[in-house]
Amino acid sequence: MVCLVVEGTPAVRESLCYVLLSLGIKGVPAANRQEALDTLKSQPEINLAIVDLDSKEVQGEALLSDLREACQPGRLQVIVQSVLSNRDLVVRVMESGVAGYLVKPYQDKELYEKLKKVLERCQVPNERRRHIRVRPDPDELLRLHFKLPSKPGMISGKIIDISVGGVAIELLNPPEPGLLKPGLQIPALQFTLDRRQFAPPGKIVLFRERLLALHFDYLTIAEKTSLARYVFKRIAV
Repeated sequence: MVCLVVEGTPAVRESLCYVLLSLGIKGVPAANRQEALDTLKSQPEINLAIVDLDSKEVQGEALLSDLREACQPGRLQVIVQSVLSNRDLVVRVMESGVAGYLVKPYQDKELYEKLKKVLERCQVPNERRRHIRVRPDPDELLRLHFKLPSKPGMISGKIIDISVGGVAIELLNPPEPGLLKPGLQIPALQFTLDRRQFAPPGKIVLFRERLLALHFDYLTIAEKTSLARYVFKRIAV
């Protein structure tokens, strides 16, 4: 799923893209009305939009009209956001066919919970969401370490790709055969990313020779946002 993020304030625009990534949705930023329309035209895979109603550059209500004219029925679900929460505005935009409404301001944790609820109300299915994986720059030398419940000592691997949902590593010191298998729970996957230390619980989803794919069982909101920021910086152009 791909979401057009139309927001006049750069920091808010980036935060929305980070949180969307943590929910398995790629955010495509646009700073104004014309950029939004150009992006929508050039990227037909976009099927969701978040539109700011407050920015003079975005011209939110006019953009909503543009989107209705530009898109075939059913192609695009639209969520609007505004610092204004008065009844008249809410009724007016909801009558225009938008699927959800976000009230600003918010912190990253609040935004995650609010956006998650709005997506659920919009009936955006989980199966349409896919976490975007990126390959770290070789110069980053990212490493992941973990211990097995049944074996002393640390097992280490080179991170070859990572997403908000999990990580793939090339094992540097694989254990003896039979210890690593899909479904095995690992209490802590230890790694450092952008000077932040992570140690989420996880489980093995794939093991083949030296390649090990791991799923993160749980991340805090701050960890999800930090990971999403890392991924977004590597896919944004």
